Amino acid sequence: MPSQPLIGRRRELAWLGEAANEALAGRGALVLLAGEAGVGKTHLAESAFAGGPVLRGAALPPGAAPYGPIVAALRWRLRDVPDALDGCGPLRAHLARLLPELGPAAETSDRATMFEAIRAALAAVAPAVILLDDLQWSDGATLELLSALAAPVQELPILLVATYRSDEIGRGHALRRLRADLRRARTLRELVVGPLDAQASRELAERTLGAAPAPALAAALYDRTQGIPFFIQELAAVLQAGDRLSAGPDGLELLHDTEVPIPETIRDAVLARTMGLSDAGRAAAEAAAVVGPEFRLDLAPALDELLEAGLIVESRPGHAAFRHALVHGAIYEDVPWRRRRDLHAAFADALQFGGAPSREIAAHRLAAGDRERALDAFLASARELAYVHAHRDAAAAALQALDLWPDGERPEERLAALDVYAQSAELAGDLPEATRALREAIAVRRAGVIGGLSAETPDAEAVAALATTERRLAGLFELQGDREHALLTRRSAAAAFDLAHLPGEAAAERLLLAAYGQSAGRHAEAAELARTAQADGERAGRSDLRARALGLEGVARAKRGEFAEGVETIRAGLALALEHELTTEAAELYQRLATAMETAADYGGAREALSAAVALCEVSGASGQEQTCLSCMAYVLRELGDWDQAATLCQELGAGTARADDALVADGILGSVLAFRGDTQAAEPLLMRCRTTSVRLDVVSMGVDSASVLAWSAAQAGDLASASEHARAVLARWERSEDHHYAIWGLRSAAAIFVAHGDLARARACAAALSSIAAATGHADALAALAHALAEVALAEGEADAAADKLGRALELHADLELPFERAQIALRAGVALAAAGRRELALQRLEESYRTARRLNARPLVAAATAEFERLGEPLERRLGRRAAEQHAAAGLSRRELEVTRLVSLGRTNREIARELFLSPRTVDMHVRNILAKLSCRTRTEAASRAAELGLLGG
Repeated sequence: MPSQPLIGRRRELAWLGEAANEALAGRGALVLLAGEAGVGKTHLAESAFAGGPVLRGAALPPGAAPYGPIVAALRWRLRDVPDALDGCGPLRAHLARLLPELGPAAETSDRATMFEAIRAALAAVAPAVILLDDLQWSDGATLELLSALAAPVQELPILLVATYRSDEIGRGHALRRLRADLRRARTLRELVVGPLDAQASRELAERTLGAAPAPALAAALYDRTQGIPFFIQELAAVLQAGDRLSAGPDGLELLHDTEVPIPETIRDAVLARTMGLSDAGRAAAEAAAVVGPEFRLDLAPALDELLEAGLIVESRPGHAAFRHALVHGAIYEDVPWRRRRDLHAAFADALQFGGAPSREIAAHRLAAGDRERALDAFLASARELAYVHAHRDAAAAALQALDLWPDGERPEERLAALDVYAQSAELAGDLPEATRALREAIAVRRAGVIGGLSAETPDAEAVAALATTERRLAGLFELQGDREHALLTRRSAAAAFDLAHLPGEAAAERLLLAAYGQSAGRHAEAAELARTAQADGERAGRSDLRARALGLEGVARAKRGEFAEGVETIRAGLALALEHELTTEAAELYQRLATAMETAADYGGAREALSAAVALCEVSGASGQEQTCLSCMAYVLRELGDWDQAATLCQELGAGTARADDALVADGILGSVLAFRGDTQAAEPLLMRCRTTSVRLDVVSMGVDSASVLAWSAAQAGDLASASEHARAVLARWERSEDHHYAIWGLRSAAAIFVAHGDLARARACAAALSSIAAATGHADALAALAHALAEVALAEGEADAAADKLGRALELHADLELPFERAQIALRAGVALAAAGRRELALQRLEESYRTARRLNARPLVAAATAEFERLGEPLERRLGRRAAEQHAAAGLSRRELEVTRLVSLGRTNREIARELFLSPRTVDMHVRNILAKLSCRTRTEAASRAAELGLLGG
């Protein structure tokens, strides 16, 4: 540790000291220490933490070991306290994959467990400061680990300080990704260490020289070094060692005050210090530089000469390191290239004989120009790195091997290498690279299969390998949202499994294809695929595949209008699953049954079926299937009017936060509930995300549903142009799909929107569409929607009596349907039509029904519309709806507390100020403000204040 105080670093020392005090008190942190090479980052950290419990590790090229800096830091503690990690319990065996000295390693592990084991190890060595040097050379696994540790380390008395050279991280460097991850998580703490100023540079030169430099020399040193401390020290040492200085009246001066050659760069300064080495000393320096930043002291006898020259220092017993990485780099670059290659080759042989990690061997083989042996070492390295879940580094090693591969040689081994590369790239999250690798593997395998088709019996093993690779590629396409290529690849995989006489595998692919067809509304195709899959499953003796195929076929038939036959088919599949105690498959079949019931608007039955499905998922632990069932449940609950429960479920499913593909239904359902309740500001982003994802994945149900809600919401806001645009999308989409159920309410709503927009032709087109659906299914919800659409056209044409009768018929059809929000909308329009026909009392009854249902649902736009119709008819609200309703209408639907908040908002108060004045929490005030904006249909506080003033809500 430094014995002299640092020069010019008071602010930085204070910053690091405060971070260490906070961390060791229990509020741990990860701190990045950045600066250009030679600026003194490590020296600064050593000074800041002098006397404290500091563990050290560094990234050491070439072939930096996975998690190398962290492993080195843990070993630092183990050297002093051999049992320091005994408290890690079962996780100790996972750590042994990185630290073999801990004993037997776990046979199986995963990345999350490995990271948790390292976190437990850090907890075991706490309290401590851990200094990780030179992360610009770090392996990817270490950087991913640091990103994962940034949050949990806050609960430990640990300060992780990671230094890196800011001038050596290019645009694509992994450290930039680490910094971006930390910034997004709001855990980025970084101290940038800059060069010294002129005065501090002069002081450092004086300390190095032992005497003050004259102003001219100080200026020359500063001009040449630009305040980089290491360069100042090296340059001063070179001048001093070369007897180029003499004492003058103002301090040390250059001899004779003439221009003496001064090294231009740090490299030149370092090399100038090696000029006095003996031949043996120079050879030792070159050998050490080729080995790396750290090496054994018995590497060469002449290393003592390097110690005396100050070029290297003893880093730990039996080991030495270059005094600075810049010293190592300068000497390495000066080694003649032929000697450098010979040294790399010799060290590679020594490392292989000693059982060193393949990654290190590979780096030396490559530097020696031995491409073939480097290829093999990189392949071995990829396997070793995957073993400790350093997948990004494993992918890089495999790619280096592939890049070195001689054309046309060792084809089977290259296929295996492509598989390794694809798997590691996928696990590292680099899906495009994994896709590229699998595509190459498929091309090679397909060429081999085609070449063997001329034989009487194709090589079944080769065909099966092709099919399996195609299956993997289809999965990658799905993860990237590329549904089109996923479908094409799965079809090819199914055909290849057929050729390989693997009917069970072919059935599994066709079931996925059938599910795609169902979500896209292509039910004839889905039914045919399901029937083929059922036959495949029977040949394979697979009851699970047969049961699932029956479920998919049944849904397809129910959606095509064969409701009874479809439900019977699903129940047959369910019976088969229950007979064979196939719990996961039974859960899927119950979910299929619920979907069929939805098509008949039997939402109560759908809820019962989904409840059974969820219960079976909990028993079987099928989390993916449970996610699907719960998403379907959210849709059903919305239709049943259980909006609060639906919204809560959507939030649990990750609406707005989870990956868009995973939260597709949750986004749409939560967005619709918010829209129906008037919170368009919160609803629109969710609905637009749902619609965009639906279009990309070709999911007709949520695509039509989200467009319908957007149309309805825009119409309620008076934006008929936008409403009409969304309604046209609904009208266009239903014609391109066999899945008509989900378009019913959207077409009904679109007809009213087109009428309001004066587009009777499209309103009639909506009615024609609903007529087609009703004729095909005969379901009550389709018939009611048709009656409503025809009524809207009739009302626009002045046929009030006809419109009222049709809307009355729609309400009759809804009598046995549990669709409260749709019924409330129809009742509102029935009231309008009845009033236009002069049937005032019945009109008021319909309006009252609409109001009370909307009120129960908290559907504020519908409440406001019903109230407006009462006013238009001159009906006193208090007499018809009660005093409370009248008061709320007078207050624009705002509660007393919301009125108080509105008045304070109009005075320019912040939420925190309002909270203090009304003795509420800021969170409660925030909720009130959101409600106010929704009820007044405003986007900003300023708009809300203006609107409240217009309505006379602000008092005198």
